[in-house]
Amino acid sequence: MSVSARAFTSTSNFGWGFDAFGMAITVGFDVVTVSAADAGVALTVVGVGAGEVPADPAKNTAGLALSALLARHAPNRGLSAKIHKGIRHGSGMGSSAASAAAAIFAANAELGLKLTPLEMIELAAEGERASAGSAHADNVAPAILGGFTIVDKGPPLRVTQFDAPADLRLVMATPAIHVATSVARQRMPREIPLETYARGAARSGLIATAILRGDSLALGHAIEDSFTDAARGPLIPAFDEVRAAAKKAGAAGVTISGAGPTVMAVVGPDGFADDISRAMCGAFKAAGLECEARVARPAPGAALVEAAR
Repeated sequence: MSVSARAFTSTSNFGWGFDAFGMAITVGFDVVTVSAADAGVALTVVGVGAGEVPADPAKNTAGLALSALLARHAPNRGLSAKIHKGIRHGSGMGSSAASAAAAIFAANAELGLKLTPLEMIELAAEGERASAGSAHADNVAPAILGGFTIVDKGPPLRVTQFDAPADLRLVMATPAIHVATSVARQRMPREIPLETYARGAARSGLIATAILRGDSLALGHAIEDSFTDAARGPLIPAFDEVRAAAKKAGAAGVTISGAGPTVMAVVGPDGFADDISRAMCGAFKAAGLECEARVARPAPGAALVEAAR
């Protein structure tokens, strides 16, 4: 017997909400099929970019998450998992978090543990140590719960979730480069000026309010000019040019998705997603980089599904 679960990718930070804000998006998803085993965790990885994803459970987000689950809740059990990747690793859209979230969701059902959503988020966050070097829940929370989430690390961990507007559109432009999450995290400043903190507090409130109200224009304004973009922008060639091109084409605002290299643009009320997509990829291509742009909407949370073939 086996159980399969799906978890969507996500975009995190929204500029000012570093390690706190995240949203599940309809760009792609991972399906993880879990079955009982004698002991330990065994992994198989297939799908998009599978060759770049380690199958060693100690180096894989799903593997670490499942190992944490067994250690805490089923120490005498084992699990075998097949990860079917739906989006490439290192894109800045929560690919590793989708694997961990789907794995925990499936394992919870397979072992009959009846874990709460918060308990599943805590376990999936442990998996992020493989890609980021630390446990953080800003991507796994929306992958499990769906919609928009706000994570308070605590302790104890607290997660607030609410549905994002169904008509919200985001253009996700991904250049053909890889930015490791661990490298991007190293670029973050250890301290920020008081005035930057104050601006961030205001912008964070505006971001959450804009999503609740369905105000894409206000959301676009609120996500821009963050200290995270200032720190990580140099890791993405032509970031400034891509941002300017998106704005000229009708984007309400632009920021880096997660650790990058994907750049996210909020489609304004009078904007056209296709125009913005072409403009962003055109700016990347002018810098010598191939680009793939996708139009995303808010996605639902993790769910049990039929096994991926």
